[in-house]
Amino acid sequence: MIFPNLADAKHILNGHYLCNIFLCLLFPLTKGIRGICQYIYPKGAECGFDSREHEILIFLAVVIIWKNRKATNWLHYLANVFLFTKVASTFLFLRADPLIGTIYVLLSVVVTVLFPEPAYKGPERVVYFQGDALIKELESPRKTYWIIQFYTTWSPECRHVAPVFSELSEKFTLPNLKFGKLDIGKFPKEAERFRINTHPTSRQLPTMSVFGPDGVEKRRRPLINKNGRAIPFVFSLENCIFEFDLNNLYQICKTNLRSKVAAEVESKEEKKDI
Repeated sequence: MIFPNLADAKHILNGHYLCNIFLCLLFPLTKGIRGICQYIYPKGAECGFDSREHEILIFLAVVIIWKNRKATNWLHYLANVFLFTKVASTFLFLRADPLIGTIYVLLSVVVTVLFPEPAYKGPERVVYFQGDALIKELESPRKTYWIIQFYTTWSPECRHVAPVFSELSEKFTLPNLKFGKLDIGKFPKEAERFRINTHPTSRQLPTMSVFGPDGVEKRRRPLINKNGRAIPFVFSLENCIFEFDLNNLYQICKTNLRSKVAAEVESKEEKKDI
């Protein structure tokens, strides 16, 4: 997990994160504080956590740690914490009192509807392709490397990778090294063309590929094994730079760019001499 600095921490100062933090803390606050517990729960209910509740909370902590091995950034980490904590809280509230549990479920639904997870709106240097525009660009004679993210708007994993892809585009974009996105949920024919499964349970969302100047795919993550299943890949900034060899690719494109400029200058000088 990458911990946020003070500048990044401002992202949680909105309804989505504040309400979800409240929902995650609601059970410990209502059950652990005697004054609140006696007022909310039925008479005779035991305040504090019993042995079963301790076991559930410990199991919750283990699940969160296990699932967050694949978190791409701290916002992704928080999203996993919110999800599994609310599931555990629902079970704990229903166990303590069915009416309170039902109210908690309804409150969680209202928060989800009114305060959805905000989309990434930071700086980026990304070209958004529509329909078959990507394949036409790859088949064009331009000598450009393209790094493409195939995504869907409804996939949580795609949303969490968006900041990483944007940061990569800001860091590595050159005139002959560009970054692009294609919404294969909106254009299913393109998903078939590029062999990406868009089923809600698919582990191919998102998929990131590098295409060379010849339009041929050079690298792809996640990879597909012999059984046709996607091999899990963590789209962290460091993993993407390493797996796609972006540092070397950037230097190659930079050298090619200088050679092209030098060749153009030399050509202009020859014409002047003539």
